[in-house]
Amino acid sequence: MSVVSKMPLVGRTSDVNERESMELWRHVFGGVWGPVDLVEIGDGRLSGSLHSRKVGALTFNQLEFGHQIFKCVKGNNAQRGEPFFSLTFPESGAAKCHVGDQAMRLIPKHAYLINVDLSARLEVSKSYSTFNIQIPVSALEYRLGRRVGILPRSVLQPDTIYHHMQHLISELTSEANQMGEDTLGFLSNQMLDTVAFFLTAGNSESEETLAVQCVRARVLAYLDESFHNEALNPAMIAKDCGISRSYLYKVFANGPSVMEHLRHRRLEAARDMLERSLVKHSMTSVAMTCGFSSSSEFSRLFKKHFGASPSQF
Repeated sequence: MSVVSKMPLVGRTSDVNERESMELWRHVFGGVWGPVDLVEIGDGRLSGSLHSRKVGALTFNQLEFGHQIFKCVKGNNAQRGEPFFSLTFPESGAAKCHVGDQAMRLIPKHAYLINVDLSARLEVSKSYSTFNIQIPVSALEYRLGRRVGILPRSVLQPDTIYHHMQHLISELTSEANQMGEDTLGFLSNQMLDTVAFFLTAGNSESEETLAVQCVRARVLAYLDESFHNEALNPAMIAKDCGISRSYLYKVFANGPSVMEHLRHRRLEAARDMLERSLVKHSMTSVAMTCGFSSSSEFSRLFKKHFGASPSQF
């Protein structure tokens, strides 16, 4: 997924002498990840180069580096600004990555979502090149949830979702300056939908368009986060998900409606609350917590759905 030619060079160690390369790379790489502890390893010279372009809330980076370990510690988060995920696509070589209590070897033909809000360590003993996208945590919360550590995904061929994402990346990195604000916002949202769908849907294809599948995934993730809000209705859901109400209806036309999905999510949450809580809750408390307008409505729907009243759980 190399797009080096479409992004400006930020810096590279080959432009300075060996004595200055450590400090230059600490500055260049730190501009991407925030303050880092950098250590030279192996029998070669520490090296690195970065091409980067920021488009709206997303930052696209092409990185090549070698013979180094960098550590990015949680205590530096305030200096890094808003927490972000790094969606990385290794292109050559390999790197050992530790995030929180997870460890993984980053290799080509795979993609990895890395939570940079946790303590991270990356080790490259020889050489490694990768393309990555920095995505604010807040931009993926409704689509994917606040995952921790490292989420891997194989890149298989053919992979419709992956190639659609490549196309969007190419458009955003090469044509963003010519786009109007509305077009840029639309493509950025489509990019985030595709990323979430790519990471969670595997390589299966469907008769439905990819765009519809991506938006459905976004809406369902939004319902997972917001089901407790009693005021939710189609107009509010559509607005918060950045689509029209008519398109929302289209997305859920071939199956349960969006409000049926919402009701099911609330009922599942209520059952979990009744089964797992060590504290005895009143029906009113469960109903209000899970977004129902009244305890009587909750009890009626619960019995209809599960075949037993809430008091039997």
